[in-house]
Amino acid sequence: MTENRKLLLFGATGVIGRAARAHFKTLEGWTVVSVGRNRPADILAEDFVSLDLLDRDACDAALGALTDITHVIYAAVYEKPGALIEGWRDPDQMTKNDQMLRNVIDPLLRSTSPLEHVTLFQGSKAYGSHIEEQVPIPAKEGWPRHEHKNFYWLQEDYIRARQAGADWAFTILRPRIVFGGALGSNMNPISAIGVYAAIQRHKSEPLHYPGGSPRINQAVDTDLIARACAWAATSPNSRNETFNIDNGDLFVWQNVWPTICEALDMPMGENNLYYLENLLTEEAETWANIVETYDLRAPKEISKVVGQSLGYTDWQMATGTDVAPNPVISSTIKIRQAGFHDCIDTEQMFRKWFGIYRCNRLLP
Repeated sequence: MTENRKLLLFGATGVIGRAARAHFKTLEGWTVVSVGRNRPADILAEDFVSLDLLDRDACDAALGALTDITHVIYAAVYEKPGALIEGWRDPDQMTKNDQMLRNVIDPLLRSTSPLEHVTLFQGSKAYGSHIEEQVPIPAKEGWPRHEHKNFYWLQEDYIRARQAGADWAFTILRPRIVFGGALGSNMNPISAIGVYAAIQRHKSEPLHYPGGSPRINQAVDTDLIARACAWAATSPNSRNETFNIDNGDLFVWQNVWPTICEALDMPMGENNLYYLENLLTEEAETWANIVETYDLRAPKEISKVVGQSLGYTDWQMATGTDVAPNPVISSTIKIRQAGFHDCIDTEQMFRKWFGIYRCNRLLP
């Protein structure tokens, strides 16, 4: 007999949350309830809780009344509008992210729900990648905490304190650069590159590589993250542990650019420095025309497609640099030894996501 489990998913419209929701809905014995400010059209009203996570009273009322939640995936994050990179060091942003998690977990623990497991997310900033010129390679989960101010630490200290001596457990996942299928996400290079390519196509231009000097990177597919969440939710080896996660290989933007061009059915151009963030102001009307011309299902407002992902992708591509920043490479030995072995070729990942975007008429 399959055990009945009920997942409460926060950040369900984000790049990780969308993948997690899709995966868990395919698993026998799982029910998924999504939480967010506004219900997307593809989620039924009975499967969605509309909630502002900064509203403590509303969270107390809605979440404290629940009686059957066994698992939580917390993929929600507050990011300052127009200041994505700068916001990573902003005290107000840290405080808000800390408070949001407290507004979720406190009422759930006061409720009668039989909570078993909570999944949280961090990233390579846990190793000071946004501060240090060189993070030692490979970055490992067992290192002493990198001493800098970060909402990761606020959330982790809180969840550890609440879990101490309790029957439920938590897992922290630290993905590298995340790629997936969510419009409006602030950190999804798939949407950013896709919009750039569509504009280049509309202008009868090849797909030039817009970034800076070559840099070794790691990627992680959101579908792989979703499978890791399912593993962590029930594995005794994940209990109160932290794991790095990536696709299992390395990539350099210039080396995968031919694959990206092929996936988007675009001729490859030259290395041509261009800040993708400029598309927000320089090509907003062009994008609206593309949506109309190709009868796309994407919003006409470019910002609703890319969020802050254009500037984020500039940062990841080291655009405007003569010498690329040093690589940040995380070890994924720990999660493999613990029992999660899934992987995906990064070029295959690019083909998959651009294919999905085109098939769903989000791109030409």
